[in-house]
Amino acid sequence: PLTDQLDQDIPFTITTLSYTQFLSEKFAIFLGKFDTLDGDPNEFASGRGTSQFMNSNFVFNGSLALRMPYSTLGGGVVWLPASGITVSSSVFNTADSSTTSGFDDFGDGLTWTTEADFQYRLGDLPGGQNIGFLYSFDQDFAQIGGQFVFQPGEGLVKPTEDDTWAVFWSAWQYLWVKDPGEALINAADGMQDHKGVGLFARLGFADQSTNPLEWTASGGIGGRGIIPSRDFDTFGAGYFYSSIQTTRLNGLVGIKDQAQGFEAYYSLAITPAARLTLDAQAVQAPSSKTDTAVILGARLGLKF
Repeated sequence: PLTDQLDQDIPFTITTLSYTQFLSEKFAIFLGKFDTLDGDPNEFASGRGTSQFMNSNFVFNGSLALRMPYSTLGGGVVWLPASGITVSSSVFNTADSSTTSGFDDFGDGLTWTTEADFQYRLGDLPGGQNIGFLYSFDQDFAQIGGQFVFQPGEGLVKPTEDDTWAVFWSAWQYLWVKDPGEALINAADGMQDHKGVGLFARLGFADQSTNPLEWTASGGIGGRGIIPSRDFDTFGAGYFYSSIQTTRLNGLVGIKDQAQGFEAYYSLAITPAARLTLDAQAVQAPSSKTDTAVILGARLGLKF
């Protein structure tokens, strides 16, 4: 993304630049600037919107959106206690630094996340789950449903809280695999590793005191190579639902108590370096003044 006018000498930004150092075979530390969309890996619903689903509700957990910046400065630790198990914990600036260096954001609030990702086998069928929490602190969060109070010298002031939280869970499971193998799945690469079909699901709960979103859930089906001779074509179909705290959002007229939507895509592997995706969505927005939107899209990806 451009940071300023087009005539600037360097009209680009860096969203990821980090360093990781293993201190042993099972323990590492990392530091730098990183984006967060890969923090909730799912075999059938990841990909940053560039290779699988396009709707953000199928890319990451919506319960984290209030205080999960896209790109930020931070650091953390990674622990690998056993094969297929990864535990990570990190602290980072809550302010988004997509178009800045991020160094000016220190002191404007911090977020701490810890999560565990593990894979397993049901017979020969690969599966995986991810569970974690987010805690943001040292900043002001508007109190949902709080009444304005009069402060001398300031006038009417909305009450705030200095922290907020969210918990999240994600899972995926193959139902059929042609060649299972024994290698671990790369669930964050935005591509189904096996020729087969499986299910996915996400669930998240947020702090009702500070987050308009009470809880969110999504789930669906995905796969690769279901058409003979089309081994690298992929597909997916999913539904999401978000519960909104309308009873506590005083003064917001025309807001429904839920948002929901459906998406389906089919991605054609034209060549090993070119992929065309056809996509259809039906999305019901939380605004009562907005009709259900039907969105048809296409995406062409090229690898060099």
